[in-house]
Amino acid sequence: MRRLVNGRSALAFREDMAYDATRMKRKTYVIGHRNPDTDSIVSAIAYAELKRQKGLAECHAARAGKLTPQTEYILDRFNIPPPEFVPDLVPKVGYFLSDGAVTAVESEALWDALETMEREKVSILPVVDVQGRYRAVLHHNAFASNITRKINPHRKAIIPVSMDLLLKTLQAQPVVTFGGAEVARSRILVAGSSFESFRQHLENEIPANALVLTGDREDIQRFSIESGARAVIITNGMPLAKGLRELAEARRVTVMISPYDTSSTAFLILYSTPVMTMADEAAKPVAAGSYVRAVRDQLAAAPSRCLPVVDDAGVVVGIFSESDLIAEPNIDIIMVDHNEMGQAVEGLENYRILEIIDHHRLGNFSTRYPITFINRVVGATATIVAGMYIEQKAVLTPGVAALLLAGILTDTLMLRSSTATETDREMADYLAGLVNLDIEAFGREIFSNARKVADLPVGEIIGMDSKAYAACGQRFAVSQVEVSATDDLLVRKGELLTALRQRRAEESLYFAALMITDITSLSSLLLIDGDETFIKKIAFPQVDAGVFRCRDILSRKKQLIPLLIELMETVLGVADNR
Repeated sequence: MRRLVNGRSALAFREDMAYDATRMKRKTYVIGHRNPDTDSIVSAIAYAELKRQKGLAECHAARAGKLTPQTEYILDRFNIPPPEFVPDLVPKVGYFLSDGAVTAVESEALWDALETMEREKVSILPVVDVQGRYRAVLHHNAFASNITRKINPHRKAIIPVSMDLLLKTLQAQPVVTFGGAEVARSRILVAGSSFESFRQHLENEIPANALVLTGDREDIQRFSIESGARAVIITNGMPLAKGLRELAEARRVTVMISPYDTSSTAFLILYSTPVMTMADEAAKPVAAGSYVRAVRDQLAAAPSRCLPVVDDAGVVVGIFSESDLIAEPNIDIIMVDHNEMGQAVEGLENYRILEIIDHHRLGNFSTRYPITFINRVVGATATIVAGMYIEQKAVLTPGVAALLLAGILTDTLMLRSSTATETDREMADYLAGLVNLDIEAFGREIFSNARKVADLPVGEIIGMDSKAYAACGQRFAVSQVEVSATDDLLVRKGELLTALRQRRAEESLYFAALMITDITSLSSLLLIDGDETFIKKIAFPQVDAGVFRCRDILSRKKQLIPLLIELMETVLGVADNR
C-alpha cells in the first residue's frame, strides 16, 4: 500500500518502531557417524575449527549420538565443550529460513506496518512485543475484516489511538500535547456543520474521548477546548486561534495542526491505530524446530500460505511459506569419519554435502554436486585432519592438537592396531611434541580413566561406536568397545546377547554383533546374534553360545568386517561387489 495522501511518506518512523529479527545465517555442520567414537567427535571439532580459521565463520561441529565415556573423559581433560547434539536432520522449519523476519512492534501505527508489507513485498507481517516475541500476525484478511468494522456507517466507529501515533502518522505540528503514548478508545467528530449542530453533536458524546477535526473556525476550536475534548486537530495547516493555547493547556486538551485536508486527516486517523488492533491474534506460529512434515496442514490453512516462525523463547525468527517446501535448506554438511548413508545421521540425504573426510571403505554413495572427497589409508580420520592443518598452514591450538592425538591413539589402539600406518605414527609424534605429552602414558591414561564400560546399561554398550553396514543384499550392525580387560563384560554376556537379539529384530538385520577389544592382550571377543546358518560358519574359537574369541583381531574395519562379509558371500551364495 502506497501513501498517496499529499505524497507524504512515513518510512522514517519505521526506523524508530520496527523490530528486525536476527538475520538467519547459512550454517555448515561438520558431523561424524551415528553412535560416534572418539575419532569421529574430535575430527568434527578440529575440522570445524580449521574451516572457521579459513573463513567459513558459521561452521560448527555436531554429533549424531551420545558421547562414549572415553570421549567424555578426553573432552573434560582438555576443557573442550562437546559438539552440538543433532539427533537427526529430518527437515525442520528453521532449516529453510533464509532471512530473519521483518516484523512490526505491537505499538506501531497500522499505516507504518502496511507500508512495511508493501516495501518488503510480504503477505503477512508478524506483530511482536519490544523483545521481539510473537503476539499476532497482520495479514490482508485480518486487516480487511477489522477495518470494515471501524468504518461501518451503521455503527459508531471507535478508534484506539495515542497522541504520539497521531502526530507521527499525520506528521502533524504539535501545539499542546497531553497523554503521549497512552492508547485510548476515541471517536472522530468532524465539525462540518453549523456551530449549533456541532455543539449538540459534541454534547451527545463523551468529550474526553472525542477527536475533533476542524478548520480555522475559532468558535469550534474554543467550544471543543472548553468542553474538554481529547484532541482538537486543525486541518489544512490552519493555525490555532489567538488566545486558545493557554485555554488548551489549562483544560489539558491536545491541539495539533495537520498538513492534510479534513477527509485525508480523518482517513489517516483510522490508520494511526496500533497495528495490534488490526492483527490476527488467533493465528499461531510454528517453532523453528518443528518438522516440516508436521506443519504442512497448518501451512495449507494459514493466511497467504505463510506461518510466523519462533525460537524457543517465542522470538520471531522468520516466515515459513509454501515456496520454502521446494527451496534448498540453509544447512550444509561436511561428513567426517564415514561415507555411508547407513551410518549417517537420519535425514542427511536432504542436504547439500560439501565435503567428506574419511578413512573407511567406500559405500554406495552419490551426491547431486561435485564435492571434496578425501579418503586415505590411515588408521584415524584425526590423522587426515591434522595433516590438513599442516598443509593449509593453519594454527593447531594445544587443545585441538591434544584432541587429534587422542583420536589417533583411540582409533588405532595406541598405534597397535593393524590399521595403524607410518603416517599415523609420524603424526602422533608430531602432535605429542606440540602438547608435550608422552604417547604411551597418554594412551594408557585415556583407556584407564574413562568410566568403566561394564558399568553401563547394556543398551548403551551395544550402541557405543555402532556402525551399520550393507553387503550381499543384507544389512548388519557391528559395535566396538575397547577395554583393558574383558572379564567384567563377559559375565554380562547373557544380557548383551539378549540386547543384540532385540536390536536385530527391531532393525531387521541379518546379524547384530558387539566386538569387545582388549587393548592389553591385543585380541577381541565377538558377541553375535544372527542367522543360524551364518553363526555356525564362524570359524573363530567359540567361548560360549554366541561368543567367539578373535585372537589378534583389533580392527573392525580392516580385519573383522572383511571376514564377516566373506563369510556372508559363502553362506548366501552372493558376491559383494563393493
